[in-house]
Amino acid sequence: MKEIVVDVTTLKQWKSTLDVWFKQGHTWLSGEKDYHEEYFDYGERKLLLTVDNDIQMPSDYAPYIEYSDFMSQQQKEGNKVEVHYVTQEQYDIINRLTDEAYPSLALTMNTFAYGSDYEEKFDPHVLFTDDFIEDGAEALTRFLAGDDTIEFKVKNKLYRLWRIDNGGDTVYLTFSLGTPDWDSVKDYAFTAPLEEIKKHKTVSWEIEEVK
Repeated sequence: MKEIVVDVTTLKQWKSTLDVWFKQGHTWLSGEKDYHEEYFDYGERKLLLTVDNDIQMPSDYAPYIEYSDFMSQQQKEGNKVEVHYVTQEQYDIINRLTDEAYPSLALTMNTFAYGSDYEEKFDPHVLFTDDFIEDGAEALTRFLAGDDTIEFKVKNKLYRLWRIDNGGDTVYLTFSLGTPDWDSVKDYAFTAPLEEIKKHKTVSWEIEEVK
């Protein structure tokens, strides 16, 4: 595949593009597989996908392609599974729903919770919290209707590194185009699964789970 720049307009498209590329074994220049939402928040709307297993910010020489055309191209090349990441609780409920004779009706009526562990604790909106209502509601409907191109996976627990600087303030490890940096805003911190985070830890940094 030639180097291309995928033009995205939403964070959902940004993540979906990276999902496709990570699935094929590609990474950022730093070697990590992370969404780096902060790049999108800072105004980046294009991803340069390269042939040498790196993802970089766009340059002038690579051809541009719209997100819809990129995803269509990937489908034609056999990458037909659409992956959505959910919490463990959401994943458990989705699996329980698939055991129902009429899953969509059971979800609507909340009948699958009766007589089970979910009866007391189940929140009828638990499947549609955070960004799931935007990213997964339509997919869940298709999945329960038997669409085998939809797959749900549990989100990995993410961690970040923090330390106290000379001024007594808490700062977080970040990366700027692969170069270690820091930021006082935790939402801009570099986050990754624990094993990846451990690779970047030194005596100056402490590990904490992202809630």
